[in-house]
Amino acid sequence: MLKKSLRFWILTLLCLTMFGLLSSTLLVSYFVTKENAINHTMEINRVYSEKLAQITDQSFESMKESLSLRAIDMVPLLNDEEGLTTALYQYLRSSNYFNSLAVINEEAKILTSAPALDVIGFHVHSVGITEALEKKETLISDLYDGVVGQKILLISSPLQDHEGNYYGLLAGVIYLQDHNIIETVLGEHFSQDGSYVYVVDQHGSIIYHADRNRIGEVVSENPVVKKLMKGESGAMKVTNTKEIDMLAGYTHIPSSNWGIVSQTPYEVIMEPVLGTIKKMMFYSIPFVLLTFLLARMFANRIAYPLQQLAMQTYKLKENKSTVNETKIPTWYFEAEQLNQTFKDYTQNQESQLQSATKEALTDPLTGLANRRALIKTLQALQEQMHFSIILIDIDHFKTVNDTLGHKTGDETLVFFAEAMQRITREKDVCGRFGGEEFMIILPETGTQDAIDVAKRLKDFLQDTISPAGRVITFSAGIGFYCDSYEGEIDQFLNRVDAALYKAKDQGRNQYKTA
Repeated sequence: MLKKSLRFWILTLLCLTMFGLLSSTLLVSYFVTKENAINHTMEINRVYSEKLAQITDQSFESMKESLSLRAIDMVPLLNDEEGLTTALYQYLRSSNYFNSLAVINEEAKILTSAPALDVIGFHVHSVGITEALEKKETLISDLYDGVVGQKILLISSPLQDHEGNYYGLLAGVIYLQDHNIIETVLGEHFSQDGSYVYVVDQHGSIIYHADRNRIGEVVSENPVVKKLMKGESGAMKVTNTKEIDMLAGYTHIPSSNWGIVSQTPYEVIMEPVLGTIKKMMFYSIPFVLLTFLLARMFANRIAYPLQQLAMQTYKLKENKSTVNETKIPTWYFEAEQLNQTFKDYTQNQESQLQSATKEALTDPLTGLANRRALIKTLQALQEQMHFSIILIDIDHFKTVNDTLGHKTGDETLVFFAEAMQRITREKDVCGRFGGEEFMIILPETGTQDAIDVAKRLKDFLQDTISPAGRVITFSAGIGFYCDSYEGEIDQFLNRVDAALYKAKDQGRNQYKTA
């Protein structure tokens, strides 16, 4: 019986080796890519929910602060029904925080409301009003059903004079199933790939959801919501109440005991993973076929020296003659190169996956640092040195977009960014904080230095015509941070933001120090 030739075994071994390498590479690549995609998605959702929690918390703190300030103004007008109503309407028009406002006395009687409703003079005993009258403090109520069937959140502030006499409360109402401030803050955070954000209260009831019909739904059995109700934050894979597998990031908001969840369907992540494996197979198969053809072409040449050696050995055995030593080239080098090729290919794929996850830290319109980069800079400076910041809001920018168009609006933002860079030092950090809001970070400077920078910027803008065809002005909040400040960066930014709003409330085109 004839035994198989060396050429046959070389081709067989080559086929087995290539099949094994390709299978193991694809299998390992599948599991590694899937794990990296899952972990990366959950981390993105965790960081995203954390950032949205900060934004939401800041928004509601601003709402409570604004309501408290207005409550002080309302007290002297309690006996002037017309003046009280006028003041209430002015507040409602100047703020986008609430769907409606009402002044209620200590006996739960509605004195006036904006917009006007047929309830003035009636006594109201809803859950939110009763709780506010009992506690006599600024608070956010739990979600409850209003008299017209609406899901409602109530934010209230007590009406007290300087002597501490209590007269009732100023109530701001948010209709959760209508367009509201929560929807304004979170409504844009919805993706066509099925990712979305929702908010729950401390009882597991949905306060915000992209699907308004789900507002008020109790989802306390959801594993993520259970963790939020315990005050926990993090990321996990979860099967939601609709029996859909999700990759969720969640953050608890201590000030309100709410929780924000950002989640992506699991199947959305698996599609690109499988697509990557298919591409690897697609690009690998032509290479495997080419290698096999080349191996077949050169199999005879590889086997020829061994055949010659075998023949010489046979002659030596038969004739007992001495033959010259024959050098035999080995095929292991080629196999090693094939293995190295696959290894290089896998490393290249992993490198591409890693590079795709890098976060962008630059605002695409102005070229300045974006919000995330500014926060990272502040956190780094917090541990190293004292510094000051200028938080800037361009005055009446909305009118530029509304009257001249968004193109001119964008050109105005770029112009403003260039103006900031022109009057600052090389080591100062200029950035776009969002919309028409900018920030200048001034390392190793005090409040007066920041004031001087704000003046220089104001003077420069005063002498320069913007793309809007007129001089633009700004309102600013200025703050100084040093190692003696005990609060976190978020608290510091809240103080500066409050100073900015004070500058805007007092007429704009000015700055206020925090």
